[in-house]
Amino acid sequence: MSPIKRIIISCTLAFIMCQLSFIVIKKGIDKYQVHNTARLTELLYNKTPYDILFLGSSRVHLGIDPAIIDSVCKVNSYNGGIDGAGIFEFKMIFLAYLENHPPPKYLVLTLDLHSFASSNSLFNYPEYFSFLKNTVINNYLNECGYSTLKVKLFPFLEMSDYDDNTKGYFIKGLLGQNEIPVGDFEYKGYLSNSENYISPIQPIPPLDTLEVSPIARNYLADIFQICKDKNIQVILAYSPSYDHKIEQHHSNTAKIFSMIDSFAVSNKSIFLRGDNLELCSNPKLFANAGHLNKEGGREYSLILAEEINEIMKGNNPVNK
Repeated sequence: MSPIKRIIISCTLAFIMCQLSFIVIKKGIDKYQVHNTARLTELLYNKTPYDILFLGSSRVHLGIDPAIIDSVCKVNSYNGGIDGAGIFEFKMIFLAYLENHPPPKYLVLTLDLHSFASSNSLFNYPEYFSFLKNTVINNYLNECGYSTLKVKLFPFLEMSDYDDNTKGYFIKGLLGQNEIPVGDFEYKGYLSNSENYISPIQPIPPLDTLEVSPIARNYLADIFQICKDKNIQVILAYSPSYDHKIEQHHSNTAKIFSMIDSFAVSNKSIFLRGDNLELCSNPKLFANAGHLNKEGGREYSLILAEEINEIMKGNNPVNK
């Protein structure tokens, strides 16, 4: 056998072995990430019509229960919060959602103080490699410098982008575990956030100043324009945090809130701020300073549902 043939056979066998290993590893990871895989499939591939789409970071994902929203507002809603996401990723998910779904009547976009701190970045980009048939996802990943061609040609190379946590999911999945903790539940994209609560004595980190990127501001303007073109009403929101710990940590909090409020006013939208709600003073409603626990999510969802219901009736709950 010639050397060239030996090289070709060796490379082919190596490719087959790597791909078979990847299939086994990916199967274990998907078994563990049953919740995340299902919600991304719903957001990026399915065509279910929803009246209300919630977008935001983990503070939405773990804090807004569509069952409560649907019950109060008599609608069909979905929680599309993405852990660690900023405004660039919000725009990507929204466009990718619209590729297959009919436009929702309302987009409830929850912004964090850090939502404008970076541009053209994805918090956990490898999770999107399984959804490259959505052209928006494919294009955005390439725009961010994450080549999708290599993953399409050599799927096992996806593993080179896994962090240590994702690699550990493989073993957990094979052991029959999944990402939904005992005692918690999922529903239409929402995942309840345990019954744990924080100590009322929480140290305040050193003061810093958050970046507000001009490009990130443009992404928010783009989302408003998309919604205007598709006749989608935008509702801006800010999720509750415990005892203003997050807000006190940043020197330009007031400026960021003012900027968001200006976007709401100029686009005839409403900015629902949850940072001054009475529940913010109750540590038993928070898993940590920035995230509600299961009971906190229930209480906030009830408040938010009533506010959205007022907006649907043509009222402005901010002025009530």
